[in-house]
Amino acid sequence: MKLIIYLIYLYLTVYTVYFTSLAIAGLNKKRKQRDNYDKKYHNLCVVVYSHNNKDTIENLIKQLKNQTYPHEHYTVQLILDNCSDNSEILFQSDLGVNVMNVKNVETIGRDQAFSIITEKYSNIKDLDAYVFLDAKYYVNNDFLEKVNDSLQKDDVITGASTLICNRNLSLLDNIKYSYNLYKNNFLSKSRDLLGLSNLVNSDILAMKKHVIEEIGSLNFKNTNEELNYTLALSGINVKTGFNPDLKIYINVENYDFKIPSLSKRFELFFENILKIKPNNFNFTELVWSLIYPNCLTLAIGYYLVFKFAFEVKCLLNYYVVGFGIALILISFCISLLHSKIHSKEHIYLFLYPIYSLFKVIYNFPPLRFIRNCIFKSGEDTHIEKLDIPAFVSDGKRYYPCKLEIVSESKFTKIIFINHNKKYKTKNYLRAIDAITEISQKLESYGYSLRLCQCCKYFEPNIDGTVNQIKGFCKFPFSNRTPGDILPTVVWNACDAFEKVNIVNLMDAISSKKEH
Repeated sequence: MKLIIYLIYLYLTVYTVYFTSLAIAGLNKKRKQRDNYDKKYHNLCVVVYSHNNKDTIENLIKQLKNQTYPHEHYTVQLILDNCSDNSEILFQSDLGVNVMNVKNVETIGRDQAFSIITEKYSNIKDLDAYVFLDAKYYVNNDFLEKVNDSLQKDDVITGASTLICNRNLSLLDNIKYSYNLYKNNFLSKSRDLLGLSNLVNSDILAMKKHVIEEIGSLNFKNTNEELNYTLALSGINVKTGFNPDLKIYINVENYDFKIPSLSKRFELFFENILKIKPNNFNFTELVWSLIYPNCLTLAIGYYLVFKFAFEVKCLLNYYVVGFGIALILISFCISLLHSKIHSKEHIYLFLYPIYSLFKVIYNFPPLRFIRNCIFKSGEDTHIEKLDIPAFVSDGKRYYPCKLEIVSESKFTKIIFINHNKKYKTKNYLRAIDAITEISQKLESYGYSLRLCQCCKYFEPNIDGTVNQIKGFCKFPFSNRTPGDILPTVVWNACDAFEKVNIVNLMDAISSKKEH
């Protein structure tokens, strides 16, 4: 029992020292970065991701085009990810923005869209950094100026998000919003002042090009993956900086609370604890910070330690424990001053531990398992998967790729994978239609898929089956007997491949059906 209490006390003491350091760091006002560095204009590619954000995207693009930052030093790349709100109409005649319109496939997601752009621009030598933004936000006209100032110091920089209006929030939203202000104005800011990494926020993120080339990919699927990506950056000695003056604004209805889950933090802690290296303090600190206590854990821990020290005469004196409690309370009061939140928001902030407790209970594994059992569909479906190696061509070279063919209830979904690019068919279709959809998607980016179905020597075999995967090869190989039939399937390929127009292929299939 004594050993457990000592370990708890050690854990609480380390956290108290850490939290006090954050409070003290916030007392020192940091000079603005533009006063400490020679002015340099980075060449920026501003990448805006949109999925049905028609209400906000037009205004955001206008704000980006009217920045105080020199226009010759930045370009705007807009990604419309399978939008069904006719967003593309807004930019049909706009020559000031590059538009990539993703259509006819399943939504590819923000990290996938960003990866496509970074790979597309990888050969541009005078490009210095990318600025990633979500289309649901708004920015000030000096936004890129502040990005540029931040990039003078850090290779990766993130900023703060805030609400345009917070008058119509529910109680739960007020709790989340107040904690977000506290986190931005104190925790993230103080960590940056101490030279520590902050959590990557893909809603507002700037990264120098060489960092992306070094780490090799982007992974921003959700907040948990953003935490994982922050660890990956720290693993290569890249700190994610934070600039509280680098702000984006959002409407109440689009507000999103980004806090990594407790289970994910513990999972990443155990995954990375053995990867700690003495010469990488940033990574080491970030790994240990994954197991920080929340307010309730801190209060319960100090209560147990103080009670033990008071009742048992031992090396652990209750005066020493009391000093630790007083220190953490004083540091918390200082942190409230740093957070710059109003008195009403203090009330919501004090309710955050209760919200956090209910969230932990709600996501407790046994309860989550029971909840999934109750709400899951009772109908079992037979799913089969098949991995097919293939090649894709840009007209000059062939690149290896992979097709994942997923069959469910006689129909098929196809997933195209090439390095960090991944495209999926929107729905389960016939195999021949699924390949057509993937092929048309690749054609829109200037690539062709090297498969029998896309070859001009392929003739479909309309045999009445749902997926219609069979066909014949008509290429006159030297060892073929005239008039013989060479069977194949739609995803096969050979060196005799020659590209065919997909539309003509579908016409051929239609005519076969009519006969």
